[in-house]
Amino acid sequence: MHFIGAVLLVPLTRFGKPYKSKDVGHGIGLLLMYLGFYIAEELYHFSFLPWWVTAICGFRKKRFYILTGGVLWGVIMHALTWRGRLGSVLMNLGRMMKTDTISIVTRIIIHFLLGLYTLTISIDFKEVDILAGISVAMCAFWCDSMSWFSVAMLFTNLLSPGLSILHFTNFNWYEYFKNNHFRKVKYSASYVYPVLILVALMFREEITNWKSYILKA
Repeated sequence: MHFIGAVLLVPLTRFGKPYKSKDVGHGIGLLLMYLGFYIAEELYHFSFLPWWVTAICGFRKKRFYILTGGVLWGVIMHALTWRGRLGSVLMNLGRMMKTDTISIVTRIIIHFLLGLYTLTISIDFKEVDILAGISVAMCAFWCDSMSWFSVAMLFTNLLSPGLSILHFTNFNWYEYFKNNHFRKVKYSASYVYPVLILVALMFREEITNWKSYILKA
């Protein structure tokens, strides 16, 4: 898929946006989105985007939303392995970073790197990879909405529509993000919430492992 997409993008370089230094940040975001998906293997994690944006950026008067959303995210992460948790974090942080379209040259580099990565996972070629490669080329001229992108991910799993509560209780999350120039609010520290959740999951597993060790002893 990625190699096909990179090849199809080469003749389109003259029609796309020119390379700019800001492409680096957006390109890393796209790279993290793909890598996170390959690790977590579930698209519904993108549905947590409203909570991640609100928590990391520290929007004011949203502490209750951040707290309740963190409880929901923590409960779901509790049921997953660390592979799924890491993938979920990378997917959402990557989507936060990619706030604008990037040059075709940057896309070619990213998809070439992703192609090398996928070779380490599997070398099987399927016919659907051709269609996926074509979609990669088409996306170079498609300016997607971060908000609708997250909403669409609600329907990628039988249970994921339940995450719509994160969207219904915070309709304006993307507008806040855009109006703040896609940056963190100064002096806010709500990014600590997701960090503490991950630490708590790690600490709880350590306690469980010690209990198992003591009981076996």
